[in-house]
Amino acid sequence: MGVRVGIPRALLYYDYFLLWSTFLENMGVEVVVSQKTNKKIVNNGIKSAVDDTCLPVKVFLGHVLDLNAKKVDYIFLPRYISVEPRRFMCPKLMGLPDMVKQLLPGIPPTLVVDIDARKNGGDLPVEIFRLGRLFTFNPWKIRLAYKTAIAKQKEFKKRIIQGLTPEQIFLEKNVIQRKNTILEDINRPESNDLKIGLLGHGYNLFDNYINMNIQGKLKEMDVQVLTSKMFKEAEMNSGLKRLQKDIFWTFGRETIGSAFYLLQNKIVHGVILLVSFACGPDSIIMDIVERAYKREGVPCLTLILDEHSGEGGVITRLEAFIEMLKWREQGDESYLSSHGESLDCPESPI
Repeated sequence: MGVRVGIPRALLYYDYFLLWSTFLENMGVEVVVSQKTNKKIVNNGIKSAVDDTCLPVKVFLGHVLDLNAKKVDYIFLPRYISVEPRRFMCPKLMGLPDMVKQLLPGIPPTLVVDIDARKNGGDLPVEIFRLGRLFTFNPWKIRLAYKTAIAKQKEFKKRIIQGLTPEQIFLEKNVIQRKNTILEDINRPESNDLKIGLLGHGYNLFDNYINMNIQGKLKEMDVQVLTSKMFKEAEMNSGLKRLQKDIFWTFGRETIGSAFYLLQNKIVHGVILLVSFACGPDSIIMDIVERAYKREGVPCLTLILDEHSGEGGVITRLEAFIEMLKWREQGDESYLSSHGESLDCPESPI
């Protein structure tokens, strides 16, 4: 029986699973993924975490415990420091392996790989080679596995831009082939449907348990959804020109770049920000985006996710936001602005 390595279905699973699973499988490893997020996983993660931990990390801990129950030989815990020059990942991702080992002492041995774009040299990073040597002494096999994994990751990014979700890509379900990106399709002049920008980190956008299947609910309301993951690099850079200074958080750059690109090109009727409670970088990003959209008079709804979020409350706010956007488009918003400020209107019944 081969070595079984567990990968938690949380945090950067939604961005880099295909990269790591492809590499490990080419090393002859059996990759085991934790089950989809559910109440038990969330509760187990909450019990294991310290009080000030954000919801995505609590969920991650629950997924690690789920893998522990599956009797894997190792748990894969990459330490993400930097994935692009001059920018960094969230501090919680930098310290995640140490946090997991301290809070969950009974888990299987961990495979920790430091991902730091500042130190990558050559076409085969040292940390990747070190990981590969755990399973083979053949350097050419490691190099080929890494090359294959990088190709898969590039294909993954192309399909995300086309409008697929990570799970559809991983399972090769509902694979669509488009000549245009989802942004180009939505931006067609003949497209008259209500268009919403859904902005946030991948683990908030695509974990349907913690976000209460917000994308599915929006589609049921006949709303076209454009997430912050569906933008090309050039489009995000175009949006970032609005900032006076560069932003050094990778995910913050992604959220702000996509938000400002939508705003300056007037692509959507409104945006929804999905943020995690107690996330420091998100609190700053949220304020920057909200201020910019308020100045332009474009509706912006912020949904803060934590373990106490109730589905009923989220649905109510979502439905009210969508109805308000429809009223605006029909010209029925007689006395309330998009931000709830009173306006002088002789036809007001008040």
